[in-house]
Amino acid sequence: MIWTAVTIKAWIAQIPSVDEVRPTRCVGCGSASRPVGGRVALHGHGLLHRQVRGVLELHGQPCVFAISVRRYACRSCGAVMTVVPAGMLARRLYSASSIALALYLWLVAGLSDREVRGGVCAWQLRGCNDRGWAQLYRWTRQATHLFELPRRVVVTETLHDVARRVLITLRSLAPVSMSAAPIALQIFEGAARTR
Repeated sequence: MIWTAVTIKAWIAQIPSVDEVRPTRCVGCGSASRPVGGRVALHGHGLLHRQVRGVLELHGQPCVFAISVRRYACRSCGAVMTVVPAGMLARRLYSASSIALALYLWLVAGLSDREVRGGVCAWQLRGCNDRGWAQLYRWTRQATHLFELPRRVVVTETLHDVARRVLITLRSLAPVSMSAAPIALQIFEGAARTR
């Protein structure tokens, strides 16, 4: 997977053209996608449909979104690459921002797992047997591996403390112009800048 600077929300609003998100180099052989004076080496290879769950903005309505991501094929080596928007995670259905927001609401803001599920999960359980949200516990255990962080978070504390340290790192990735914004928004935006 190759991540672009285009956000999930912008990608849903308008799928970028083949030229807008064409990778600069092939991940297989390293050849340039558009050599000077030569033919285009990375050709559009169709669309692949992916599902993204969660919210697109802070306090947004949780939904399931279908995204058509672009694929490219290398004429030199035959490698096929998938280009996705910023904030999508490999082998995850929820966006990076939604996962970070859920962890923040649960571990820092102190909401119950049921309340967090109500704010981030598109599928709401009804009835007397609904039990919170087990996914939060999985994300807490995997927090250091979910996001590509600029520095490694050392696992020497409890899982909850390690996940909180990951959230602090995600907050530091938010644009400087957001320094006065609520912490939840800074973490949400910082997570969108990871893969």
